[in-house]
Amino acid sequence: MTVTLLTDFSDRLSPMVVKELRQGLRTRLFGGVMLVLHALLVLITLMGGTSADSGEVHGMVDGLLALTLYIVFPLSGFSALAGEIKGNTMDMLVLTRLSAGRIVLGKWASIVFQSLLVTVSVMPYVVARYVYGGSDLLADVLGLGFQWLVSAVLTAGIVALSTQKQFWLRSLLITFPLFMVALSSVSWVFVNTFKRAALAGGSTSLGIYAYLSLLVGCVWLIFALLSFGASRIAPASSLLPVWKRSVNFMALFVLVGLTWLGSGSASVIPVVLLVQIVACLDALTDDVRNLPSIYLPFYRRSWLGRLGALFLAPGWMHGFLYSLLFTGTSALLVFQMSGPHEVSYVWLMGCGLWISSFFGQILAFRRKGEYLSATFAGMCLLGFLTMMNFLLQASTRKEELKWLRTLLPLNTWSMMNESQTGLLNPFEIGLVVNAVWPLLLALLAMRAFRQTRSARLEARQLAQL
Repeated sequence: MTVTLLTDFSDRLSPMVVKELRQGLRTRLFGGVMLVLHALLVLITLMGGTSADSGEVHGMVDGLLALTLYIVFPLSGFSALAGEIKGNTMDMLVLTRLSAGRIVLGKWASIVFQSLLVTVSVMPYVVARYVYGGSDLLADVLGLGFQWLVSAVLTAGIVALSTQKQFWLRSLLITFPLFMVALSSVSWVFVNTFKRAALAGGSTSLGIYAYLSLLVGCVWLIFALLSFGASRIAPASSLLPVWKRSVNFMALFVLVGLTWLGSGSASVIPVVLLVQIVACLDALTDDVRNLPSIYLPFYRRSWLGRLGALFLAPGWMHGFLYSLLFTGTSALLVFQMSGPHEVSYVWLMGCGLWISSFFGQILAFRRKGEYLSATFAGMCLLGFLTMMNFLLQASTRKEELKWLRTLLPLNTWSMMNESQTGLLNPFEIGLVVNAVWPLLLALLAMRAFRQTRSARLEARQLAQL
């Protein structure tokens, strides 16, 4: 008689993924989306077989998939982590020895796996569209795969922002920067660019590098957004900001290199600005942690570790120094690839982030751990002041009021391509005047450094033992 040993699932499979995916597949949302989507796709496919205008039918299919992958599934993670925080179950998850990163990854992976099942189930309709409509099967399959990848990026962003407890704040943070991005079809730019690269480039280096740049960019965005959310629920002694900032810095060089090889220097500026916004905004909203344990690993590595602590240690004041280094490196890359004129884009974008962080630090002067919401409020204040500045310039023709446009980054940005006359160039003056914002933020950073002085001194003493 032989005894058969029963084996369970591998321990490598995260229990958070298993739990969330099991619960997600049982919800009415997943079943309802699957049934409604396939019912509509059957009707659209039948219409495509009898209609002479296949382009309109293809647009209906693409729009239906975009609605499902870009809005329905990402928004299902709206309260993914807020529910755990409000229900006081986060401590129970921590007791299971799951790290903050694995918790966030499990929440995200469960939604992404559900959207992957829906994406794979659409493949027969893509084949039917190829048979009846004569479309390019390879381009449709690759485009469908990239639609799912963009959906994964949007899901990561919403899951990361679900760490905010307030419902209204999550609604604003998700509606403006993410939901409106999906509605404005920015993600379609990535999909269509990938289709053109796959069709035009094929096996050439241009198609390969364009493919790699988009693929690496999406993977990096997923990591950056999920790590952003994980740092909001991680223990105070966590050194997750070190990994985030290091990966973001490496992503700058990798993405710029791939974009330059695939599309030339003309496409480098948008990539640099995207990486700059994500990396610097994450660093400038990091909470201040007055603990010796976060400085001790740095101080044990002599002077090199102390130098790295200035830029990589947790805390928004270290993040401010990191943002200065990141912006300077980005400007140097843009200068080498596109020339000195394009460097102003990087500088003004950095000034816009620094002024938003400055307003946020003023608004959160007596609070801790709310720098993200305060920085978002600072962005709204900056947007209001910028709009009022534009309205003031449009309602008057007085030449002396023109210099008000040099006070804010976006107003200075608008003068970049204007023809300038006279000895003093208002745009160049604006580039210099906007330097006041990082200087003001530096004063607040020095105050935050003084608050953590005791932790650094204790860490230095422990490192010498």
